[in-house]
Amino acid sequence: MRLFTRPAIGIVGQIFAILLLALLVEYGATSFLYERADQFSIRDDEANRLAEHIVLARKVVNDEPVPTRAAIAEELTTSRYLVRWQRQLPLPPFIAPSLDRMRGQIVTWEPELAGRDLKLRLKSPGRNAYITGGVTLDDGSWLYFETREPLNHLGFSLSRLLLALTPAIALIFIGGLLVRNVLRPLRQLAVTADRLGHGTVEPIAAEGPSEVRRLINAFNDMQSRIHRLISARTEALAAVGHDFRTPLARLRLRADAVRDEELRDAMLADVVEMDAMVASLLAYLGGEEDHEAPVRTDLAVICATVVEHATDLGQAAEYHGPDHLEATVRPLGLKRAIVNLVDNALHYGGNARLCLERTATQIRLRVEDDGPGIPEDQQVQVLQPFVRLDGARSRDTPGFGLGLPIVVRAVELEGGSLTLRNLPAGGLSAEIWLPVARS
Repeated sequence: MRLFTRPAIGIVGQIFAILLLALLVEYGATSFLYERADQFSIRDDEANRLAEHIVLARKVVNDEPVPTRAAIAEELTTSRYLVRWQRQLPLPPFIAPSLDRMRGQIVTWEPELAGRDLKLRLKSPGRNAYITGGVTLDDGSWLYFETREPLNHLGFSLSRLLLALTPAIALIFIGGLLVRNVLRPLRQLAVTADRLGHGTVEPIAAEGPSEVRRLINAFNDMQSRIHRLISARTEALAAVGHDFRTPLARLRLRADAVRDEELRDAMLADVVEMDAMVASLLAYLGGEEDHEAPVRTDLAVICATVVEHATDLGQAAEYHGPDHLEATVRPLGLKRAIVNLVDNALHYGGNARLCLERTATQIRLRVEDDGPGIPEDQQVQVLQPFVRLDGARSRDTPGFGLGLPIVVRAVELEGGSLTLRNLPAGGLSAEIWLPVARS
C-alpha cells in the first residue's frame, strides 16, 4: 500500500505548473546573473579605471599651488572622465545604493583613498545615469570628477549577453524535459493504437495527468472489447463454416447418386462453388488475427508449385523467375495470395504469367493475363471486400468478391503493397512488392 500518492492534477494544471516553475526559474536566475554581471562589470572595469584616475589626478592637483589647480584639473580631463578643482563639492541629491559597493571596490584597488573622504553619487538616475563624486585634498579642498559615459553602458559585452541567455537556454531544456515527460503516455497510447487490430492486446499503464489516465483506461477497455468481439466472431464463423461443410458433404454424396450426368455435374459444381465461398469468407474474416509466424521461405518454389498445379489441371499458366529466392515471410498467407491472383488471371483472362524477381531494395512478384483488364477508375474499388465488378468481366463470377482483399491483407502483413494496372497490349498486371529487408 502506497502511503503517498501523487495528486490527480489535470494536463492543464501540469502545464500551468510547468510555466509557473519556468517563470520562477527564469526570474531568479536572471536576477542573480544580472546582479552578478553588474557587480563584476563595475568592480572589474569601471572601478579599476576610476580608482587609477582619481589617485593620479589627486596627486597631481594636490602638489600644485592653489592658483594653478583649476587649470591642471582641466588638463587632466579626458574623453572618459571630467575633472574639476573646487573649494566645495556640489553633489546631486540622487543616491544609488549600488555605488556603495563601487566605492568599496575603488578603495580596495587604491587603499590610500580610504581616508580621503571619497564620495560617489548618481547624477540623473535612469537610462542615462552618470557617476559623479569627489575626494578631499590635503588643504580641505575638493577634486570633483564625473564620468562622461552613461552607467547603463558599463560593462556591456558579448560575455554578458551570453550570460543573460543562459537562463533561457536552461529554461528551454528543463521545460522540454518536463513537457516530454507529461506527453510520454500519449506517445505510448499512439504506438499501441497503431498496433490495434493485429491480433494482440497490449494494455497500457495508466500514467500521466488525470485526463490522460482516463483516456488510457478507456482505450484499454475498448481494445479488450474489440478483441473479445473479434474472437467471438471468428469462433462463430469457424463453427458456421464447419456446420456448412457437413451438409455440403452430404450434398456431394447425394449428387453422386444422381443418374443424370448433366444434372450431377451441375450439382457438384454448385457444391464446389459453395465450399470455395465458405473457405474464402473464413479466410478473409479470420485473417484479422495473425497466427502465422514469419519463417525463411523459398518464394520461387511456392510460385513454381502454384503454376504446376494449374498446368496439371490443363490451364495456361507460366512461371518466369529464378529457381530459388528466399525471404522471411508467412508462407501460408502469401501462398494463398499468389493462388488468388493466379486463379483470377486464369478465370478472367484465360491465362496467367507469374513472374518473380528481386531488385536492390524490393522483391517483385507479378501476375499478368490477357483478359479485358479493369477500368482505371475502378482499380481501387475492386480491392475493397465484397466488391464484384461483373460489368468489367464475365458474369459467371464465383465467390463473394474477397479474392483481392485477401491478397491485400496478406501483403500488408508482410509490409508490402499490391498494385493493379492495365497492360498496354491488353490484360491486367497485379504486382506485389515486398521489402527486401524481410529477405
